[in-house]
Amino acid sequence: MHLVTKVIDLDEGFRLARTMRLSVGSKDIIAPKRALSASQSRYHNENILTNDVIKGLVEVYRHIDQEKIHKMISDNKEVAKFSYGLSSSLKKVDTTREVVIGILEFNSRGNIPNPEETELLLDLLNNPYFDIVASPIIPKLPFEKYTKFLDEFIKVYESSSFIPALSPCIPHYSRSDIPRLFEYYAKQDIFSKNFICVDFNGSNPISQYTFVSMIVREAIFLEREFGEPVFLHAVNLKYGKATKKQIVVPAKDLLIFTIGFNSFGASHKILPIAGAIGDYELRTKVLDRNNYGYYSLEIAGNLIKDIGTYEISLKDVLTDYKMAKLFNAERQGLEAKEISDAIRERRCKNYIESKEYIKKEGKILKKINKVHMEAMQQKL
Repeated sequence: MHLVTKVIDLDEGFRLARTMRLSVGSKDIIAPKRALSASQSRYHNENILTNDVIKGLVEVYRHIDQEKIHKMISDNKEVAKFSYGLSSSLKKVDTTREVVIGILEFNSRGNIPNPEETELLLDLLNNPYFDIVASPIIPKLPFEKYTKFLDEFIKVYESSSFIPALSPCIPHYSRSDIPRLFEYYAKQDIFSKNFICVDFNGSNPISQYTFVSMIVREAIFLEREFGEPVFLHAVNLKYGKATKKQIVVPAKDLLIFTIGFNSFGASHKILPIAGAIGDYELRTKVLDRNNYGYYSLEIAGNLIKDIGTYEISLKDVLTDYKMAKLFNAERQGLEAKEISDAIRERRCKNYIESKEYIKKEGKILKKINKVHMEAMQQKL
């Protein structure tokens, strides 16, 4: 599958904020874009949302542990069951028009996947519904072991007839490992050079601004080397952690569009409870587009003015908190379109700076500016 990327507009204030066209065969989308998650759960399958403005990019993310993969290796019925689950989660997706990204996370308990596991992972990704797939996410696998896994993954790929475009995936590695992994992918012909998935591992782009700076900087070098704009897709992105003193959390996830990324999907990570965070982090929060705050449900009913026409209302969420993911996905999708329009009209910086909870936390804008400075530095 051939991918084509093209920069359409750049913002004047945030130079890393840009609108891009991504074309995959006869399909194309304009980013910034919020990828809608195709889950088997009716509460989490964001593709039941029908507004064409937010549709176009779909993310299929599946966790696989060793027990599950060994069942599939020994029983073809388990493979068929897995494949059926994928196709059923895409029933609400127009696969003739929407771009579908497939991502597998395999928990190998820190070990390099064996040949049988590697072959099955590639077979599962070689799904006719997928337009783009990322190299598998293997948690807790250090750089050296991950590249050894990729070596074997490539060998299996080269002996198969593969349908989707194969995207590099950048795990949440250290600053020293990121350039080495970019260099590795750049040398491998089978990987796309103009579309990259980046795993944020449940963190937000502002607290991880040094990680973002390095990713965007390496992507810029890749653009210069291969002559094509790089489309960056953020995986497992969150809005940020809450402390007991914060009843409202700034919408740091949406700021990913101001610092070089083009799309993001739902977070599929379960964050551990730590210190002062406690169960505050685990409580559902909902987005207010007007001020870029995420509110706990305990206070949302009194403080959020749910202005506008939406498929999922605040009342729906207050009646059934499980609807919160759909509530947020709809608003994040519409906000991605709003930011896209702001970039096109060269007012993205002013638009972001007008949001109350972004202005309140002064360090946020400073970190955005720092990403811009660090990412644009020349490579020695």
